[in-house]
Amino acid sequence: MDPLRILFASGKPLYPIGEGGGETAAHDLLSGLVHSGCSIQAVGQAGFEELPRLNDALRHLGSDLAVNQEMRRITSFTGRVTEYPHRTRFSYDLAFPTTLNSPTAFLGEVERLLAGGEFDLLLFQAERSPELLAIAKARGVYPLFYAHNGLELRGFPQPEELPLILTSSAFFQDRLRTEYGVNARVLHPAVDLERYRVAHRSDEYITMVNPVAVKGVAPFLKVAAALPHRKFLAVESWETPPAIVELIRTRFPNVTYLERQIDMRTVYSRTRILMVPSQWEESFGRVITEAQVNGIPVLASKVGGIPEALGDGGVLVEEITDPQAWLKGLSEVEARYEELSDNAVRNAQRFSVAATVTRFCRILTMAPGFTIKKPHISTQR
Repeated sequence: MDPLRILFASGKPLYPIGEGGGETAAHDLLSGLVHSGCSIQAVGQAGFEELPRLNDALRHLGSDLAVNQEMRRITSFTGRVTEYPHRTRFSYDLAFPTTLNSPTAFLGEVERLLAGGEFDLLLFQAERSPELLAIAKARGVYPLFYAHNGLELRGFPQPEELPLILTSSAFFQDRLRTEYGVNARVLHPAVDLERYRVAHRSDEYITMVNPVAVKGVAPFLKVAAALPHRKFLAVESWETPPAIVELIRTRFPNVTYLERQIDMRTVYSRTRILMVPSQWEESFGRVITEAQVNGIPVLASKVGGIPEALGDGGVLVEEITDPQAWLKGLSEVEARYEELSDNAVRNAQRFSVAATVTRFCRILTMAPGFTIKKPHISTQR
């Protein structure tokens, strides 16, 4: 396939501050496509409140941030002139140029970029996707929707009008077929394995990432209470409710709480076993692959797409609310530790960026109605 020209768009903040696995997976996929020769540009949505966090993340990654504002003026009754920001754009480059736009500017920026005829397709996900689909259709650009959970098609009046849908697991492929009557293609999330690989591990902790209710903080803490001689680590991902942070810090002396980490190697270098006690139907479970690349076995809920992510590099728990089931599973992981550790390393390779890019391009070659446009060559001198 010839090199693609892709515009990626999402009505959410993008990597490195997007909090969901979908944002990180998109970044890794797009970075891989850049390395294969494709031309990529990304557009997201964010407000001023995200600026300090974005700047901190980019400083850590060694990238500059630029802020551009379009001001407007209003005149009061007495003739006083006041300026206010009408459109705001945060720009940076991590493998490809990215802009985060204020809500009033987001859709206009996507439309402006597509109007130039420089892109073969619009790859989009998450919030504002129905509006993005309408812009792509109006501009004659192929729309490719990447669904990361079962709720994202609810905003489309007629989801069957989408010519191609990607989804992050076979589990959600079946769900989309059953609930919406659409046939999606599976594209497991791409994971830049080297970004999570550590040189040495101290094996200090049994770790959980994202200690909130739906992710299973309750069974995690019950296991910690039952094993006071073991050390546990709870790592923020989404914003942890203050009540949970206070509970951990005051009632669980063997649990360390760690705020959100830009570099997750800090976590994996100290982790012996990863617990993923999700209480809802995860679409995939990216954190599993991140840990497994380091030979960390995973103890996880048998729900949603988690079994696909886990492979044979860990142990699944069926009774996900039962602390005894988790304790039994933990004992099994310890008893089979070396075997599961070796399996984990092999399993993680299935989700490498290179493997995902290859599958992405293969899917596009069979996409109904998709063609790569010939680049426009100006005849002006």
